[in-house]
Amino acid sequence: MAGGTKLEPRPVAARPAESLAPAPPPASAPPKPSPPTRSTRPPRSSRTRRFFLRAAFAFGAIGGTAAALTPIFRADPRKSAAPAPGPVDGMPDERFDEMYAGRRIQGTASGVRIDGRPLHLMRRADGTYVSVVNHFESFPTALATARAAVDDLGGTQLSLAGPALH
Repeated sequence: MAGGTKLEPRPVAARPAESLAPAPPPASAPPKPSPPTRSTRPPRSSRTRRFFLRAAFAFGAIGGTAAALTPIFRADPRKSAAPAPGPVDGMPDERFDEMYAGRRIQGTASGVRIDGRPLHLMRRADGTYVSVVNHFESFPTALATARAAVDDLGGTQLSLAGPALH
């Protein structure tokens, strides 16, 4: 090979089987003391520390779980924190029919129409409403949401296609 070394195979000699076994000690020689072995067990102080840390973690986990579950176990199942549900999503039926800014707003909490065209409302988890016209601001009632939509629409009409086609 140019610029390199050429490797040549070398024969490997096999060792005799008796040379692999350790030689027995002579009968007249005193036994050698064995070298000191290192103990695989950790020192006593680190076992105590490890035990303490494990126990502290276990007690902390048990205490935290008990603190989190205590209100659940102490709650009276006969008392209900939620009010009795109304006709739609637990809210009382809100019906309205009014003229606002030259527009006729009709509806309930479940559906609103402005000049006869549907305004899609969405109920948020906190009980407020948003509409497709103004979905960055929430309002406490469906009527307040419809009034805000009329204000945002100005003189334009709602689309008849609805939210599915936009």
